[in-house]
Amino acid sequence: MPSVIVSVAGFGQTDKELTTTIISADQKQEILSHIKVAPTPSSQKRISVMCDSLKVDSVAGNGYHGNMFDLSVASTVTLETFSVSINTGTWNVAIFYKAGTYVGSQSSSAGWVFLDSASITSTFTGAGVFNKVPVNLNLTLNAGSTYAFYVTATSSTALMNYTVGTTVGNVAASNSYFSVREGAGGAYPFSVTNSPRIFNGEVFYCAGTSSVEEYNSPGTIELYPNPADQSVSVDLNAFTGNNITLSVINTLGQRLQSTSMVANGVTILNLDGYSSGFYFVQVEMNGKTSTSKLAVK
Repeated sequence: MPSVIVSVAGFGQTDKELTTTIISADQKQEILSHIKVAPTPSSQKRISVMCDSLKVDSVAGNGYHGNMFDLSVASTVTLETFSVSINTGTWNVAIFYKAGTYVGSQSSSAGWVFLDSASITSTFTGAGVFNKVPVNLNLTLNAGSTYAFYVTATSSTALMNYTVGTTVGNVAASNSYFSVREGAGGAYPFSVTNSPRIFNGEVFYCAGTSSVEEYNSPGTIELYPNPADQSVSVDLNAFTGNNITLSVINTLGQRLQSTSMVANGVTILNLDGYSSGFYFVQVEMNGKTSTSKLAVK
């Protein structure tokens, strides 16, 4: 599938064209094995004073799989998701974060936490065309703190657009709640060595949460070990005695295995043949669902 990118006067080859490093499947598995998995937010309805988005940049001119950048938070907000500028096609986009700056962690997955991923379909027609990543991160960003984010496509043929910046750490966009800083761009996974690069997209957030009301969450799914290898134990004690459907779903939304059963104690799921990466374990009960993220080494 051809890549689409908008050229900018004075800039030659893109980061993708200049890159010669090839990451093997084994190397990719080793890199991702260090990732922690964030707890899945409980299904909640948040009553917020204001929800909005901040557009960072839309010039394009360069691109590769994804961006790393910092958010400096002035007033506490809840991060919802991002939108991205990406070439035509259907792509999986993953979102990682860590406390503090990304600087020094461009080539290492240590300390990073996987938040979520989802498939988007892009009909890219030029710079400034954004696609929202359909996830609800529900991640609280506290005032006075800095957080690093890694927003990246996971396919070797995807091209996420970004812009050549001026200086790492310069403010690329800001409002009264937070500032988005110039960061880096590069290859997935965790080979983000081209800088400075400015993220092209939007940051979606809510501020001034006044109350929280739970809904549609029948229980909690505990997984161990996580990350897992050949199998994973699923603690179903929160559902004991109920008829449930237990499923494993990949990041494209495809159901890889599904079993109807009466919940009782701990059940072991066989993961033989699963590629390294991220999956979701889901319990359906009485029309309600609970989901937990699973990393496979």
